[in-house]
Amino acid sequence: MLSANSLTYDRIVCLGDSLTQRGAEVDRRGWTAQLAQAYARRLDLVNRGFGGFNSRWLRAILPAIMPARDVHSRVRLATVLLGANDAQFAGFKCHVPLDEFRDNLRAIAAALGVLAPGAHLLLVTPPPFGEKLYARFKSPDEIDRGHAGSAAYAQAVRQVAAELHVPCVDLWSAIDARIDPAVGQDDGYDHFLHDGLHLNANGNDLLFALLTDAIKSNFPELDPDAMPFVVPSFRDFDNTDHLLRMLGSPP
Repeated sequence: MLSANSLTYDRIVCLGDSLTQRGAEVDRRGWTAQLAQAYARRLDLVNRGFGGFNSRWLRAILPAIMPARDVHSRVRLATVLLGANDAQFAGFKCHVPLDEFRDNLRAIAAALGVLAPGAHLLLVTPPPFGEKLYARFKSPDEIDRGHAGSAAYAQAVRQVAAELHVPCVDLWSAIDARIDPAVGQDDGYDHFLHDGLHLNANGNDLLFALLTDAIKSNFPELDPDAMPFVVPSFRDFDNTDHLLRMLGSPP
């Protein structure tokens, strides 16, 4: 018979702020929910998104929130999506200056090398910020960020990714290239963002597509379509004894 914990799953860990936390929302086709579905029976997905967090706070808690290392499973891929809250205007609680933001990304990447040795890393830019759309949900004194800020922090992610020689999933540019300012009442951002800041279903679909393309291009061994199930399909074994033999255990 199989021993306890002899069949364990390697992991994908998604780190970030509310853009990652809300990636689990199935009603908006959340991007982490779509990743979990793509890797079902192959890898487990761990969502470590924290609404309102910036890079400083995520860096501080990173060792405590990573899945425990053991001999049976490991982290194969980590995604880091930060910058949307760091880009708040100076004086607001979540603001992190650009130079510190870059340093925090570098430190998070270095820490992942220790906490998840051998894991691949994808850095993801925040999406562009839809000012008119955001203003429909906030009073004037609650306006705490702007479009130019989101562009600057997205560029910082690109710079750090290039410096570290890791792939960058450029969500900012992908959305910006697809919007039509003449469509809708919010400069076109309502096609991808539901409140000017967070992704709607279209935005989640786009990010999922960008991530899967980046994985297949950079880490083909993690292409979910090419990965076998940890536990084989019922179509591949004849009976219980055959199943146990396939899993390396005598019946």
